[in-house]
Amino acid sequence: MESEEKLIRLLIVDEGYHKAEQITSSLRATGMHVRAEFAEDSEDMCDILENKTIDLVLFSIDLPDFALSQAQHLINECGRHVGLIAMARKVDTDTIVGAIDQGAQDVVASDSLEHLIQVIKRESLNISTWRRAMRLELEFQESEKRCQNLLSNSKDAVAYVHEGMHIYANQVYMDLFGHPDFDELEGTPIIDMVDSSQQSELKTFLRDLSKNENETNELELQLIHSSGEKITAMLEFSRASYEGEPCTQILIRSSADTSALEEQINYLHQHDLVTGLFNRQHFVDELKTWITQAINGMHKSFIVYVAIDNFQSIRDIVGISGCDTLITDVARILQQNANEEDIVARFGAYSYTCLGKFSDKQQAEAYAAKIPELVEQHISEIGNQSISATCSAAIVFIDENSPDNPNEIISRAEKTCDEVQDEGGNSAKTYIPKAGELNQEEEDGITADLIKDALNHNRIRGLYQPIVGIKAQGGERYISSLEITSEDGHVLQEASYRAAAERTGTAKMLDRWRVLHAIKKIIDTSRAGRKIEFLLPLSADSIKDPGLAQWVSENLAKSKVNGKQLVFLVDEAQAVNQLKAAKALAKALQQVHCQFAIDEFGTGINPFQLAKHIDANYVRVNHVYMDNLAQNNENQDSIRELAYQAVDMGINTITPGVTDAAILSVLWTLNVDFVQGDFLQPPQKELSYDFSSM
Repeated sequence: MESEEKLIRLLIVDEGYHKAEQITSSLRATGMHVRAEFAEDSEDMCDILENKTIDLVLFSIDLPDFALSQAQHLINECGRHVGLIAMARKVDTDTIVGAIDQGAQDVVASDSLEHLIQVIKRESLNISTWRRAMRLELEFQESEKRCQNLLSNSKDAVAYVHEGMHIYANQVYMDLFGHPDFDELEGTPIIDMVDSSQQSELKTFLRDLSKNENETNELELQLIHSSGEKITAMLEFSRASYEGEPCTQILIRSSADTSALEEQINYLHQHDLVTGLFNRQHFVDELKTWITQAINGMHKSFIVYVAIDNFQSIRDIVGISGCDTLITDVARILQQNANEEDIVARFGAYSYTCLGKFSDKQQAEAYAAKIPELVEQHISEIGNQSISATCSAAIVFIDENSPDNPNEIISRAEKTCDEVQDEGGNSAKTYIPKAGELNQEEEDGITADLIKDALNHNRIRGLYQPIVGIKAQGGERYISSLEITSEDGHVLQEASYRAAAERTGTAKMLDRWRVLHAIKKIIDTSRAGRKIEFLLPLSADSIKDPGLAQWVSENLAKSKVNGKQLVFLVDEAQAVNQLKAAKALAKALQQVHCQFAIDEFGTGINPFQLAKHIDANYVRVNHVYMDNLAQNNENQDSIRELAYQAVDMGINTITPGVTDAAILSVLWTLNVDFVQGDFLQPPQKELSYDFSSM
């Protein structure tokens, strides 16, 4: 049966069934669940919209007697939120603008099925998101109404204060103080309704409450009735919100003590009656909270999923009531071996979950591995029978990079536990994601951890590729790149992890390592009388780092290295997007005699305007101009034009990607200053290029 959540309900308005069948077949071939209706004219479309639920309308604007504006009018009249995608044989700017102006979300060429599929996916997600938002808004409003109802009918006195002033009070609260309506109470400071001898104590209490520093949220106070009479009451304070505003809730309980009943109801709501463990719903609620805390870096967590092996066979032997004894015994084993703060729950008929915090993965894995051993050793006495059972366990770790969906975490645990049982059971296994299972955040998190580990354990190396002058320029120049080695010896080149490093903020750490290593190389080579310039690529985070220039200055002064030997390289697109920060960084670095360069240069609308803004010393030509350079006259002309403009501005040009002699021979004719590429020398750990060979 098709899932209603994933089902896309289409109405295709076109000249014939053939096109509609082609579209639906293509969508289904991609794995999408589609239910399609077909209409040829406005009458058909009106009938379908009135009688069936539709998510998206695919409308051919080439129909002779049916305009897009009419279709949009019919959609509006049906009273539902329906997306409209226009299809046309010929798509140009005027067609797109006109269709969107008449209500279409997008326009797609009729013969571009791949494009149409992507647009349908996007718009169906938008529709689904909108409907979900509307449902949540309605649920929120209903919840607000119920809360207001509960407050109004509560037997306890309830009030809300914002910055010490009353903004709401229920009738019981007003009666307690002798106020006939809220108008008399609104805006009245709570402090004025407390005996003067305790006002200082209340101020301190409320200040500590705002900082979460209270040992208790209750305070006994002498309250002043409107008649002047004093009332002694226990007030319970808690942080809350009222109509979206942060405030403090004040609760004064009625004389009827229902705390024991409330406690009992709360226990039943959260616990499984057979085992005494927390129930599934409470566990999932706690898991949501713990995932959020892990993602925010508060602590790392793990979930252990445990399932009794061959449960059906055991039930056939001892019966349902006998199984309750076994289920309870296993629950007791889990509870006795968990930490006090762990959340242990009965998750399914014969499965359990445990949620815990960890600082050491090996300890958490040891806990998971111990459970099958303990269960196997235990003998359950069921009537006159003694029975032993085994179980399988799976552990999934939760950290900053984990999915924020608790169902995804649980699914991973269940799947891993199933794998254990398929392999014979009675053991534990750690969830290890397979190819395609990780989301972007998780993949980035693994890469970030790898980078940090490499930095901490000196498993990072600098690689250097020569930048060679072809106009008889003197000196040695190298561009820096990095490679890191994982704990198991796997070597990663910078291109494979650079994007993840940018997304996780670890690129800035690599940039600083790169600078320090270049300074060390300069010191080492200067003893042999060599003077080397290093081009050092910077990440977007480093461009925005206000402390980078000062840090570079301090390290140059400490090492007595001339700043001119460091050339900081920023990507053209990043510099344009962060022009103010790039200009400030360039100016600050140039003040300590460092040089500045623009990478991937020449594809912007006015690239040399950027070069002026940051007073660049070098520009490194965009790799796209190197594509098939020996045969591509257009690319040759582009590089030649860039090179001549750079000469006029006193800027040196560098062309990367020199992979063969043919490219090098062409570059000799294009007026560039420097060349770089594997044909000259691949990146190496040693600074070994013979610059005199050119």
